[in-house]
Amino acid sequence: MEIEDVEEKIRSEILDTGKDTRYKLSAYLFVLTGLSYCLARIGEIRHVSGSEFSLSLLQFARHQFGPLARSVLAGWGIQTTDDFGNIVYNLIEIDVMGREPQDRLEDFTGVADIDRYFAEQDYFEIDKNFIKKTQCA
Repeated sequence: MEIEDVEEKIRSEILDTGKDTRYKLSAYLFVLTGLSYCLARIGEIRHVSGSEFSLSLLQFARHQFGPLARSVLAGWGIQTTDDFGNIVYNLIEIDVMGREPQDRLEDFTGVADIDRYFAEQDYFEIDKNFIKKTQCA
């Protein structure tokens, strides 16, 4: 499915219907792109747990947005790792992402304190080449 088709599906089946208006379209696209980042980081295509994916999304945000990462996520409606789970499960419901039988929404609950995670980052480096490769069209 092309990214434009995915965007339209998210808009028409989640946002425009009012099914879940807590998160911006950019948050959904970030999570989808973050899955590619997660799989590239672990070096294999396999299922990832909610906790593993949550931590990877925090790292992805740090690499992509540097010291503004916390503000960017908050601007999209993401306050906790629970929000990553809500986004993932919204995407599962519209058949954009998949899940394994053992997966649960609760797997994303309390994985990390997002504010603390970013507050503890001593060093941010924005990799311009990384951003160019992972940007959504």
